[in-house]
Amino acid sequence: MFGHWPLRRWFRLLWCLLAAACLGFLPWLIIQFKQADYSIHYQAWFIAGIFVLLALPVSIYEVAMHMEYFSRPKLQIRVIRILMMVPIYAVDSWFALRFESTQIYLDTFRECYEAFVIYSFFMYLHAYLEEEYGDISVYLSTKEEISHMWGVQYLMKPFRMGEEFLWQCKKGVLGYVILRPLMTAVGVVAQLLGVYGDGKLRFDCVYLYTTIISNLAQAWALYCLVLFYRGTKYELAPIRPVSKFLTVKAVVFLTYWQGVAIAILVWTGVLRTGDWTTYDVDDVASGLQEFLICVEMFFAALAHAHAFPPRDYMDPAAGAPKGFMQNIRIMFNFADVIDDVQGVVDDTVLQTNRQISQAGKRVWRTTKEQTDRALDRPKRLLALLNGGSKDADDSDDDVEGAALNTYRAPSLADTDPELGLGRRGGQQKVDTARSN
Repeated sequence: MFGHWPLRRWFRLLWCLLAAACLGFLPWLIIQFKQADYSIHYQAWFIAGIFVLLALPVSIYEVAMHMEYFSRPKLQIRVIRILMMVPIYAVDSWFALRFESTQIYLDTFRECYEAFVIYSFFMYLHAYLEEEYGDISVYLSTKEEISHMWGVQYLMKPFRMGEEFLWQCKKGVLGYVILRPLMTAVGVVAQLLGVYGDGKLRFDCVYLYTTIISNLAQAWALYCLVLFYRGTKYELAPIRPVSKFLTVKAVVFLTYWQGVAIAILVWTGVLRTGDWTTYDVDDVASGLQEFLICVEMFFAALAHAHAFPPRDYMDPAAGAPKGFMQNIRIMFNFADVIDDVQGVVDDTVLQTNRQISQAGKRVWRTTKEQTDRALDRPKRLLALLNGGSKDADDSDDDVEGAALNTYRAPSLADTDPELGLGRRGGQQKVDTARSN
């Protein structure tokens, strides 16, 4: 039976035996560490290294198999980028756990790749639909409108199915790809200035604000992924998108919120220990987060192997159409990412300019209307004081004359009782004298 096994099965069996031996050896190793009185920091670093060594072969094997059977490049290039998340997370966190002074810089790369994984998964779904149904925007325009989920429907109208729906979902995901590196860059600058406060939930630390902004952007990106799945779940059913989405979401979403939860526990005093000899008390949150990520990547590697199996692409007739090394070069070609990001930036700039232009026109129109009303008010007032008997054609001269007659100061002849009761009284006396 074993004589007919392909080489990959022998590698899989060898890894299973190694994993069982390491996991069985782990309790004894922890006891030995305790008896030798090693610091918790070094114990955690060594144990985390065991899980990293177990996770790396799984992911590397899966990536190599996809590169060997590169039968659907548009799909598999995204799958490989997702699978590379485990080695990057594991190695990055292991080094950050050992060399805590470089933690902020190592985590910067990890957090940027986190956003890239979300984008890669969205484009994986996009590429599959494009292969099966052609122009996705045209196909989506024939489907019923997808309503927003609870809470969001009160904030915005549903996206019109077709090009708008596809673009809004894509833009929501790419927004996180753009914003996440910006927030990490802000964190690096703040760290150099001594105001970052990694893991500290304080108003005078930049960490709190970058965490809030990144959380909002991540939540919207995941919401756009869910919305896109709701609109295409029947078309995506053959590639089992639910298990794939859950594995990606678990690694990205849960590791992020795990770090926030640990920071809250340290901030409230629940987690507070001085046993981490190379850490001070305020850095316990970061150290614990790095250790847990190393352990979790072992299980994430197994989940990815189940969700993105190479056997789905093992078409003997196709093989590796461009050669193994050529496939590696294709994997590291990020021109598609650059084009998509450039499209989002251009669209955002265009919409911003349009909104500024429309706002300027509204301000000008409102100001002009208010000015016209302000200038017209005295004219209407004078017309009312003049009795309103003049025609509109003579309005300017009549209004000016009415203003002079109305506001002219009364003369002595008009008011002196000896000279008559005003102009009317004086005129009556003259007429009476003439008649006599």
